[in-house]
Amino acid sequence: GEKMKDTAGMIDALKMVAFDVCIHLPLIYFPAYYTCKEVVTGTSWNPIDWVKDGCTKYWGNKEEDLTAMIKLWGPSDCIQFSMPIHISMPFRHMVSFFWTAYVSFTRGSVNDDEEGISTLKRRLSVSGDSA
Repeated sequence: GEKMKDTAGMIDALKMVAFDVCIHLPLIYFPAYYTCKEVVTGTSWNPIDWVKDGCTKYWGNKEEDLTAMIKLWGPSDCIQFSMPIHISMPFRHMVSFFWTAYVSFTRGSVNDDEEGISTLKRRLSVSGDSA
């Protein structure tokens, strides 16, 4: 109704959608996600390696990740940014919950190959923990 007649508001909503799917998610969220994953599951204690390895893994998965991101967040953002703020935040949190579950199921595994296990054991033995 009234919101659809608010041209300036609709333009602002489109700008927010464009920022989220063109800048925030591909340039901030995914590099941060993969870097954090390297902090937890990586085989190095060097933060530069975490960023390098995380961004390398992101680059290898970018087509699938960005396609899924656009399919979910494009329409979701269009809905969310046209809602009243008191409804849009719970809506965003609900969508984020399912998005996080999806990303965890598709990208959350650690390789179980022998080389990865032995490297992890070496990393733990250097830190004083036991594997």
